[in-house]
Order: sequence, then C-alpha cells, then structure tokens
Amino acid sequence: MKQMVVAQGLTYEYHVRNEEGSLEQTQEALKSLDLSIEKGQFVAILGHNGSGKSTLAKHMNALLFPTGGTLWIKGIDTKDESQLWNVRQTAGMVFQNPDNQIIATIVEEDVAFGPENLGVAAEEIKKRVDASLIAVQMEEYRYHAPHLLSGGQKQRVAIAGVLAMKPECIILDEPTAMLDPSGRKEVLETVYRLNQEEKITTILITHYMEEAVQADRVIVMEQGQIVLDGTPREIFKKVEFLKQLGLDVPQVTELSYLLRKAGISLEADILTLEEMVESLCQLKQKQLN
Repeated sequence: MKQMVVAQGLTYEYHVRNEEGSLEQTQEALKSLDLSIEKGQFVAILGHNGSGKSTLAKHMNALLFPTGGTLWIKGIDTKDESQLWNVRQTAGMVFQNPDNQIIATIVEEDVAFGPENLGVAAEEIKKRVDASLIAVQMEEYRYHAPHLLSGGQKQRVAIAGVLAMKPECIILDEPTAMLDPSGRKEVLETVYRLNQEEKITTILITHYMEEAVQADRVIVMEQGQIVLDGTPREIFKKVEFLKQLGLDVPQVTELSYLLRKAGISLEADILTLEEMVESLCQLKQKQLN
C-alpha cells in the first residue's frame, strides 16, 4: 500500500518573543518525530492540549513548515514552496470552527469556492459541488444560507468544500470540538463513510475517545512525540498508562477496567457497549454452567 504521509525527524520550534520583539525562548512543539500513514487509512491522533497533535496536522497541510527533518505528502516535500498548492490539494484540512472556513452566503457557492480558485471549468465545478454535497448528505441544503444551519450541518458543508478540491487525504483538526452530541454524531458518521466508501485517507485529531474507536489506527502524542501507536484495541486497553498522560478511555472501556479491578473476569479490550453486553452474558453463562 502506498504511503500518503511520511515524516522523518520532524521537528518544529515556536519562537516566543517579548514586546520589543526580542527572542525570549524557543519551545519545541514536535521533537524528531517519525511517522508513516498509508493511503486509505483512518488514523486518529490523540493527546491533551499542548501535545503537538494540532501542530502536526498543520504540517500535513503545509500551514506550518518543519524547522528540522522532513514531511512528505504523497512523496512531495512540504518545504518545497513550488509544490505548495499540490500539497494542499492532495491533503485538505477541516478546522475546529466551521464558521472560520465558510465564507459564502449560499451553501453551494461556498462549496464551489475552492475549485473556482483552482481555475476549474464551470461544468466540472458543478459536478464537484453536486458530488460533494451528496457525499456529506447536504444536497437538499444547497440553496440555504450557511449561518442558518446547525453546527453539525455547517461542519459537513466545510467538509464538502474540501471534498470539492478532490483531495486524496483529509485532515480534521478537532472538527467536533464545538458541536453538541447530535452534531458530533453527524460529522463522525460522514467522516467514517467517506473513508470507507471513497477510500480517502482520513486523519482525525480529536480528544473524544469514542471517536477514535472507529479508526484503523490510533496514535497518542505527548510533548511533541509519539508515545503509543496501534489499533484502538491495543491502545485503549492501556488504561493506566493513558490516565498517567491525563487522557480518558471510552466509557465502556473504563467500566470494564473498573470491573476487572473489582475481580470480575472481563476482556481487557472491550470498546463498545455491544461487546460489554456480550462479555457479561458469556460470564453469566459460565457461572450457570
């Protein structure tokens, strides 16, 4: 399988300056990070505030450039300024607040904005807008004003705007952080469906553990480095280590962890309510036998 994202020794330093503009200190947000993400993967990146996950996401879309090491997007060095638009067309980005990404007064005009800037022909733009709105299940709102939509609907419009650029990879930087549970569900279902049906490489930055359960792979960051990397089952059964990092686990995983501590024999890698019910039923059956 081809690699979509490759980082080697990726380092990024923030320079903190005083009011006079003099350099006060340098802070490393990413520290010699190595990473490879394959085409078509759904990867969730977790970490508390300041762990470096959003800084990494911005490097993938060439919003930030490495101060050390290299990051390639589909073989393109993101530091190559002549390839900037190719990088951003290959790897589209959806931000936390959809209001910062929606600029038009009509939904379909907003979705068309990106391809128009690329100089795409009008007929092709219409096809892309139609396909993108259908993909996020917002076609019936194409003539609506974005500011009248719910938070989840706005975020789906923002995703449609990125899809219209025909990216091979979508990076979502905490796209559900400002949404209510209903809006989060809408957006996550859309993201998962796009990965499964359109085979778009999906990189989800999130602090909601339940969102990461559906990923193929979970990466945990701490102080600018990757400290865990594996499947959701492999990662979330490390409950005590995650708690040491100040991170939660899915609620049902937390429950199974507490029950095991109380002496009840359950699997260590339970991720869903259905798995919990099945495990408890099996335990009850063993007791009856």
